[in-house]
Amino acid sequence: MKKFINDVDNMLRESLSGLGAAHADILKVTFDPTFVTRARRADGKVALISGGGSGHEPLHAGYVGRGMLDAACPGQVFTSPTPDQMLAAAEAVDGGKGVLFIVKNYSGDTMNFQMATEMIDVDHATVLVNDDVAVENSTHTTGRRGVAGTLMVEKMIGAAAEAGAALLECKAVGDRVNAATASMGVAFTSCTVPAAGRTTFDAACASGRSPALRVSWRAPVRPPAPRRPRSPSPARQQQALMGEMGHPAPPQAHTRLRLGDRCPSQPG
Repeated sequence: MKKFINDVDNMLRESLSGLGAAHADILKVTFDPTFVTRARRADGKVALISGGGSGHEPLHAGYVGRGMLDAACPGQVFTSPTPDQMLAAAEAVDGGKGVLFIVKNYSGDTMNFQMATEMIDVDHATVLVNDDVAVENSTHTTGRRGVAGTLMVEKMIGAAAEAGAALLECKAVGDRVNAATASMGVAFTSCTVPAAGRTTFDAACASGRSPALRVSWRAPVRPPAPRRPRSPSPARQQQALMGEMGHPAPPQAHTRLRLGDRCPSQPG
């Protein structure tokens, strides 16, 4: 993946400054410590705060707004935010009904958010998201990670908070949504960490088919290495992934798509 980057060390600050400038009507970006909030604080509701390492956009800053988060704490690329960010964000968005932290299950995230909760002076609770079934029994992680399912948790809690739900009611919603959510990643290429300048792993396909059809399961943002299924057939991928996630595959769709097929609106 190629990117336009002026300075790797200043990339996060530049990108957040651009986000704030482009959406100044709905967002406010604060630095030292860094966090993103709604342009105007929403009083009289539970304040929702999430965060994590940058590089997973639009999570989390892209989901700050009505019906979603009140604040997001972005760390450096693939690096957890720090407790001072969370404390400053909580102070900025607390509307008198308590603060709910939505935390992805990574060791750095959980440790730093826990430190913040031990220092905060307002009513608070935490929802831990762990939807990623790919690494449930991995020795490289602290259990299932919080990945794509975090968006579902944030959206559902956001709707509940906006409707006036109390702090513990919002937590109950988040815990319930998390328990019902499972995900697994599939990727054709690895991500490229800007500071490294190269892909994290090679998603080579073991089937011997065209290099254009390389595919990797359990696409990690960090170790362990991904699994490489023998066939990148969409139908087989779907069946296998649904099995891995503990759910039966849905009935065959009416429209059958194959790798290389073009959407009707896609130019030839």
